[in-house]
Amino acid sequence: MNRQEQTTLKSDIDRHFLKLALQEAEKALSENTYPVGAVIVDERNNIISKGRNRVHAQQDLTAHAEIGAIRNAGPLILEGKTQRKHFTIYTSLEPCPMCTGGLLFANIKRVVWINNDDEGFGGYRKLRDANIFDKRFHEVEVMEEPFHDLKVKQMALLDEWELNPNNIKNLRKSANVQ
Repeated sequence: MNRQEQTTLKSDIDRHFLKLALQEAEKALSENTYPVGAVIVDERNNIISKGRNRVHAQQDLTAHAEIGAIRNAGPLILEGKTQRKHFTIYTSLEPCPMCTGGLLFANIKRVVWINNDDEGFGGYRKLRDANIFDKRFHEVEVMEEPFHDLKVKQMALLDEWELNPNNIKNLRKSANVQ
């Protein structure tokens, strides 16, 4: 297999798992919580776990998609860390600072996300560029926004969340106005 064929294959694999992360984001939105989803795979592209944002559904501020996927992976992440396995996480939105820390400590070696989060709590790039945990960040391969069509879908989910008068954020706003 030549280099271009390998790149195309990797791109197809990335697209497949990003679509699964987007499906998790759609599930989160249907549960009336912020639409972010994540999928962790091993070096053979076996799905280890999935997660989705459940902050409002569970009333747990740490119930982010990436943290959920790490928790759902359970002992496989710990076992992988000691055996130097390489995991990739696919997420629909750039990880926030909390999730970035979780990814670094879970020893995730590759992070691929659909959409940068410049307006919200996106923190992966900010923390990486702040030269904090330099050694850890240098061990991680990052791929930002590789597919425009998936980015458009994720942005539509975020817009739908923002415009939904029944999302918890908008309900709080309307309660404060009255």
